[in-house]
Amino acid sequence: MIVGGAACAAPLQRAGVSAGALGPQDNTSPRVAGLASRRTVGVAFGGGSARGIAHVGVIRWLEEHRVPIDVAAGTSMGGLIGGVYATGMEAAELQTVLDTMDWDQLFGSSNFVYKNIRRKADARDYPSRLEFGLKGGIVPPTSLNSGEYVELFLERIAAPYHDIESFDALPTPFRTVAVDLVTASQVVLRRGSLADAMRATMSLPLIFPPVVLEGHVLVDGGAMNNVPADVVKSMGADVVIAVNVGELSNPESLSYTLLGLAGSTLDAMMRASTRKSLESADVVLNVPLRAYGSLDWRRAAELADEGYRAAEAMRDQLLPLAVSEAEYEAWRQERLSRRRTGIPDPTFVRLEGFGTNDAKRLESLLERHVGVPLDIAGIEKDLAELTGLDRYETITWRTARDESGRYGLVVRGRPKPNAPPFMMLGVNLENTTSQDFRITATARYLAFDLGGSGSELRFDGTLGSDPGVAAEWYRPIGHSNMFVAPYAGLLTETLNAIEDETVVARYGRTTSRVGINLGVNLGATSDVRFGTYIGHTTARIEVGDPNLPEIAGRDSGLDLAWRMDTQDSPVVPSQGVFSHVRIAHAFEAPDISSIEEPVSSSASFTQLTFSGNTFRMAGPSGRLFAFGGLGTTLGGDPPPTSIFSVGSAFRLGAYAPGEIRGEHAWNAGGGYLHHVWRLPDFIGGPVYAGGWLENGDAFDDWADAKWRTNVSVGAVLDTIVGPVVLAGTTGFDGRWRTYLGIGRVFR
Repeated sequence: MIVGGAACAAPLQRAGVSAGALGPQDNTSPRVAGLASRRTVGVAFGGGSARGIAHVGVIRWLEEHRVPIDVAAGTSMGGLIGGVYATGMEAAELQTVLDTMDWDQLFGSSNFVYKNIRRKADARDYPSRLEFGLKGGIVPPTSLNSGEYVELFLERIAAPYHDIESFDALPTPFRTVAVDLVTASQVVLRRGSLADAMRATMSLPLIFPPVVLEGHVLVDGGAMNNVPADVVKSMGADVVIAVNVGELSNPESLSYTLLGLAGSTLDAMMRASTRKSLESADVVLNVPLRAYGSLDWRRAAELADEGYRAAEAMRDQLLPLAVSEAEYEAWRQERLSRRRTGIPDPTFVRLEGFGTNDAKRLESLLERHVGVPLDIAGIEKDLAELTGLDRYETITWRTARDESGRYGLVVRGRPKPNAPPFMMLGVNLENTTSQDFRITATARYLAFDLGGSGSELRFDGTLGSDPGVAAEWYRPIGHSNMFVAPYAGLLTETLNAIEDETVVARYGRTTSRVGINLGVNLGATSDVRFGTYIGHTTARIEVGDPNLPEIAGRDSGLDLAWRMDTQDSPVVPSQGVFSHVRIAHAFEAPDISSIEEPVSSSASFTQLTFSGNTFRMAGPSGRLFAFGGLGTTLGGDPPPTSIFSVGSAFRLGAYAPGEIRGEHAWNAGGGYLHHVWRLPDFIGGPVYAGGWLENGDAFDDWADAKWRTNVSVGAVLDTIVGPVVLAGTTGFDGRWRTYLGIGRVFR
């Protein structure tokens, strides 16, 4: 049974909050107060972003030396590690979770792999990671990461405990600490959704959006209580171990940049709160982590070892808390007996926060999960189809009990606070010759549900070297996978006529076109479109010999296109295929004329084009890739504006764009890229260096086809403004060129 739509939504059970000190009930946990034979031990896990992984090593040392953790509390990353431990996991399991963690997915800012085919096309056209909304002006996003995949991860961990009344019912009683932006006060979360509690405490401003619970707007608790030793003390612990993974000493130098000063301000607040919090601790364990950055997620094993060594250095203070083997094993078994691993079969699915078409689509996808064992991987795969629309900030699931006591699945879509509509911005730069650069500034407006639920309206505008405007309206046909998409556009472009490496003329080409496509979505990563168009094209000489031919006239025709994109990145994927195939028939083409010759009309013609590439992993740091393209005229006589060319990055880059032209063209090649460095998360991604081989040619007759070969070496950077390519290319014929491209460089 599925109940869907925002109108049917009932409130989820949410995490309880308590401003300031905890109430008396937190001092009377029977599992703590009843341990009269020994002093109870509590651990405060401090915040520190990636440095918080060191807590795993501390937990491992305590387990090996039989020091029980009776109660715990955590802030930020300490809240995540502490919360996962509180569910019953031990250090070895925690380490396994870390070793298998996809840090790029959780803490990176790109979710390209989950986008549908239209959003992937948007991301390739506008590869900048900066997305703006248009609710109340041009509004930046609330954060660089939506937190969706963190929420899904936390829900997988916390789902078995969906119905506990208090975090005292966990195998290890637990609390998280956050800051409420509304009341400017500390908030201690002690009941409700454990996943929400862990997510709230690690809502670091700029990185993740805040969590809204019961009217509280919650962010990372580190600014007020980075090592919550006082919270652990209030839970009834006789001895409090405070684990600090942040820096307490003053920095040796300050960065006076915009972001540097903002970061230093936050660091100063956290150092002050940490010093105050540590006053409630009996044992303070400072893990020396100056050599590690706050975004060093991928050094998880090293960070855990640092925590272990720090605990070993404090053994004289920690060993007095150890118990006998028999007592420790009895404590351990009692803790494991409270651990839950099973989740009841859902008897219903409830949808909250979705538009009509999206809710209908989800209903059909999720119906198979009712009355059967919970398939978490299957649920997340089904949700990914809607996640790929990019119109929701997060789409998450959780188990819940309805008014009649039945267990079910609640799927919640949280709209983006700043959008839709969306504004995508981009800057593109590439050198067309050794001296000339093409520079454009581009923007895309994208709105949803204008003209029906599920519809999309986009406007494109380009300024600079090749200005233009375009628009498309996408509309699903009913609740089927079919759609209709009318479009219109006006594009201007500068083309060079090159002979013997010299630009002999420069054309200004203007193309206007209107058309309509009828299509079908073949799943989330592929679609087919069939359409007709009519337009007008001119190509006038701007610089050069006036006796050269010019073009002007109407063009019209039909085209059929299929595209597929299964890759996980628009820059350097680790896997997947991207391909685009198009066959077009022109009924009429523009006229060709010159001063010396009369006007001649181009006959109708048919052309087939293909482009594609594929990537695969070559060890943990390498990428093997292959690419290719084909353009061929199947019949008729195309005008010069419709012939093919080579000469750009990965397509005989030693030649200038358009230097080699003809009615047919091909290119193919492959290479290897190696991961040599990584830009900081949320600023960029991997940096690759390597080499590749490029082959191809353009010609008017297949009998004239040549095998031209270029060898290239270079670097590809995945940055917040899009890919950056720096390459040098040389051919066996002595041609060579250096290439610089920023933005939309992969086409």
